[in-house]
Amino acid sequence: MAPSPSKRSRPDPDKGSAALPLPLDASYEILLRLPAKDLCRLRAVSRAWRSLLSDPQFIAAHGARHPGPLIVSGHPTSTGRRSVDDVRFNIMDLSGRILKRLHVAGDGTIDNATDDVKISSQAGLVCILGDMGKRCRVLDPATGAVTSLPEGLAEEHAANRPDMGQYSATVVCGKVASTGEYKVLRVLDIRLFSCSGYNPKPLCEVLTLGGSSSSGQWRGKKASPDPVSVYDETSRAVVDGTVYFFANELGPLHIAGPKCIASFDLGTEEWRRTLKGPQIVGFVSKNARHRPRRDDVDYNYFSLAALNGCLAVVHCVHSSFMDLWFLMDFEQGLWVKRHSIQMKPSVGHDECSLRPLCVLNDGRVVVAFIGYSGSMRIYNPKGGTYTNVAEISPHVGFDLYTGNLLSLANGAV
Repeated sequence: MAPSPSKRSRPDPDKGSAALPLPLDASYEILLRLPAKDLCRLRAVSRAWRSLLSDPQFIAAHGARHPGPLIVSGHPTSTGRRSVDDVRFNIMDLSGRILKRLHVAGDGTIDNATDDVKISSQAGLVCILGDMGKRCRVLDPATGAVTSLPEGLAEEHAANRPDMGQYSATVVCGKVASTGEYKVLRVLDIRLFSCSGYNPKPLCEVLTLGGSSSSGQWRGKKASPDPVSVYDETSRAVVDGTVYFFANELGPLHIAGPKCIASFDLGTEEWRRTLKGPQIVGFVSKNARHRPRRDDVDYNYFSLAALNGCLAVVHCVHSSFMDLWFLMDFEQGLWVKRHSIQMKPSVGHDECSLRPLCVLNDGRVVVAFIGYSGSMRIYNPKGGTYTNVAEISPHVGFDLYTGNLLSLANGAV
């Protein structure tokens, strides 16, 4: 049971227009058991109720009593030639019940590249990407505030560089545990054709949200020693203030070796050494006539995920199953396969992509189906079955939400 604050620190309901009918200690314990959605409604009863239910100590105690997990989804208000920033967000529990709704209005800008909503959530913030990552807005569901990040290049990169429109970018936010700062990492890539082929010209920039006078502007940083993939949001993940990317190998379509992983420390704002992904023996079907070979593995069907505080490599095998490899030791490069998820025969790469969101204590895995399906399901390894949780939209984006739901101030209940 979460410790309750001292009576001295609690708001006195007797000073409000309506008194609580029970002793404060009893009311406090009862209220801790209620869902956040109901508590947000009770804030309207009186000033005393609002004071009690908005008290930071109460919010922290309620968060400890209701740890989640929660899921955030974002889908466009319309399809086709839509305003790319006009997105409706749902924050839901694992039963599919929508606990909060938020609307981020668009500015009329049209994005013809895709109808899919691309979002990422870290430390209670949600990034909304548009125009191949060159435009990004950050939503703080706790306050409803939306921050538009600068679209131009950092001062260090602005001179003697191609126009911003020639770049593709990925934008990721994270929190530095040692300082409490929220930072945004932007990696941009342009490929210029020459006689020797395509030459990557990556850029790396960092922005700090809030704080000093230098905040709110991109700062140029040294690019990754290995070019990283910026074209697919499943090729990067954030764990404990470190952003991981798949290295963008410029080789044959079917790479015969393990994927390399670059990582950027948001605290030091420096790249760490490149890590090799798990070495996997090739998949051989029952009708295969050849012996297993390591180069049977198609390393293009790999993705990255942050699962339960660990970096994981997700390997989809011939639309049959999905293996989850967890990084156990960065220095030793130790990977362990912890889960294998069966995929329904109807689920293929042409239909949608699968994204694991979290692993529950009982071993079940929460999976987002992104694409034509636009749904969230829970996989039970004991029976190899899926439970449908929510059907949202064909162009939905999903991520794990780690903020405190009780502190959400805006949006319809």
